[in-house]
Amino acid sequence: MKIHNVTLERCAECETLVKVPHRLYYKTALCPNCNHVLAKGNFWSLRRCAIIALAVLILLPLAIGYPLMSIDLLGMPIHATIWGGAWKMATSGYSFTAFMVLLCSVITPISFVLLILTIALQRILGQRPRYTLIFLTKIKEWVMLDVYFVALAVAAFKIKDYAHLSFNLNLIAFVLATLLTTLLFIKIEPKQGWDFFYPEYRPLPPDYPHKPTFCGVCEYTFDENIIDLKGRHRCPRCESNLDIPDKIKLQRVWATLIAGTIMMIPANLLPISSTELAGNVSADTLFSGVITFIQLGSYAVAAIVFIASIAVPFSKVAIILYLLLAIHFKWKHSIHRQMKLLHYVHFVGRWSMLDLFVLALMMSLLERGQILNFSVGDAAFFFGAAVFLTMIASANLDAKMLWRIHYSNESENKT
Repeated sequence: MKIHNVTLERCAECETLVKVPHRLYYKTALCPNCNHVLAKGNFWSLRRCAIIALAVLILLPLAIGYPLMSIDLLGMPIHATIWGGAWKMATSGYSFTAFMVLLCSVITPISFVLLILTIALQRILGQRPRYTLIFLTKIKEWVMLDVYFVALAVAAFKIKDYAHLSFNLNLIAFVLATLLTTLLFIKIEPKQGWDFFYPEYRPLPPDYPHKPTFCGVCEYTFDENIIDLKGRHRCPRCESNLDIPDKIKLQRVWATLIAGTIMMIPANLLPISSTELAGNVSADTLFSGVITFIQLGSYAVAAIVFIASIAVPFSKVAIILYLLLAIHFKWKHSIHRQMKLLHYVHFVGRWSMLDLFVLALMMSLLERGQILNFSVGDAAFFFGAAVFLTMIASANLDAKMLWRIHYSNESENKT
């Protein structure tokens, strides 16, 4: 079969057919219509990614199970660990909130590097990692070591007024694990894995005369698909269902958005934490916590907490609602502005978990039964549920639906 220097690719966002060079040589191919990244030539090899993943796997037990920082409270040393914060949340009656913290700070980071190592092992064994590649693509946004790193800084500012604070050497392991995981995010390219493990599914030639089909899971542009026993069209490479109508996708977005919005009401009205010092109990909501930082003069920390805990969640809901209404009512607004808003929602959604991570660290340091007590409020669960639901809503909002409305409006204007 003839190997073409240029292949035909369909953009995952605007569905434009683009001729992409077969070898990019450390360059990036962008869609000329929407600037979406079609292919990258600066990705790392699977062997290098596996080595980095192994290093992260070695560092994670030190970062998760051992103290990152400590306080000296009346001569009694108390240590903060990632695992310890989630465990004390669970034993204090907030098991669902603890699970959210544990999922994003422990389970998904370990799963992420294990998936990379599994793919490398499957390559050695001659196996095809179809489901491993699919899971690797979907798990990335739930790995939040970088968010936890910022939470460490916020918790340090919050605790330094109550007791002497010191950082442990294990913090170096956590910082290294965070940096290496971020490098893997940037350099690993699941699409290249699909091309490597499934070479028989070749890209289309640039002169392909028919309208090709596109799979959004493995980003494969092809000329025919398979049909399962239920009559549904599936991708021949990753076997994903291609027959999910836009109506079902919109229903999923509406359902998760409405549920997330309902959760935000008690999350902002109920206390999210309470502190007891010398018999005096003070309960803080999300907003009053920001006011407390301002009164203490920690304006930078107040800004970080306000953006992550209040501005980002409300802006996510407002933007997703606007985009849904734009689809339903076929508004003739700037498609490029809508894409910027959608990308913003995808980028900032995970950072709202900052507040829950801070609460977990505070629980780990300020133990119940000491002179200084800290406890999680009822709002914590609702806040975490709102973050999860809005992240799921944004993940299900397909950019192609907005572009189809844009193309339809353009056709009407021409006629």
